[in-house]
Amino acid sequence: MSKKRYQISPIEFIQWAEPLFGYRKGKATGFSEKTVASYEEEAGIHLPAALREYYLACGKASLNCALHEIFVPDKKAKLFKKRLTFSYDHIDWDLEYFKKAGEEDYEELAKLRVLPRERWGEVTGNYLLFWCENQGCWYAGIKAEDLTRPNPAVYYNDQDDVYSWAPFSDSVQSFLLNIILLNLEARVRPDRIDDSAEIQKVLAGGGVDFQRLCEPYPFPGGRFCHTCLDTVTNTLYVYGEEAEGRPAYLKVFKPKKEE
Repeated sequence: MSKKRYQISPIEFIQWAEPLFGYRKGKATGFSEKTVASYEEEAGIHLPAALREYYLACGKASLNCALHEIFVPDKKAKLFKKRLTFSYDHIDWDLEYFKKAGEEDYEELAKLRVLPRERWGEVTGNYLLFWCENQGCWYAGIKAEDLTRPNPAVYYNDQDDVYSWAPFSDSVQSFLLNIILLNLEARVRPDRIDDSAEIQKVLAGGGVDFQRLCEPYPFPGGRFCHTCLDTVTNTLYVYGEEAEGRPAYLKVFKPKKEE
């Protein structure tokens, strides 16, 4: 078996990183099929294959909450804080809260209050919320109508509410790759190299094939980030292509040497 693995999947990423950098330094674990299926039955949905597989393989990994936090398909998890839920459920809560408090509805809520739930789509879409920014500033969500797709696009609420949504990532897998990298950097400060000559020097020194490293991931949105995992030295190379206002970069993640 090759000592180098290129374009590792989000699941492979967590399975490698959790024992080395996770809070518990143990194997990445996931939710049981029973737990996931029970949530799906209660919610009346079937999770997209890419997200479902992630929950089953490594949904309980501590790195999922190292910075931005995963929401889970567990009925015992706290609603709106930890459990997978829909944006319309948040709106339901707001409608009830403002009514009981005797407070005046804000503009978007006022529009929805006079409409039956089946017409809320005239004002805003319904999104399954599955990840949250560490201070609650945004949620990552999948359109309810896209849940039947195996690897759908991901959106986020770009106005700090649950009414306005914008594209975040072209697929669940590209989102997971992005968010895991952000969470890992919250635990590990990688070496970052922006000089092109130095990038080539570091890659050559690590025996990384630059042409293979530059190959795109096989899912939508996966062409801007490239990875190579050296399974012998436990070193992960993450290469980012040049983009507008940013040079190409290389990030190198590796365990600290024992003193």
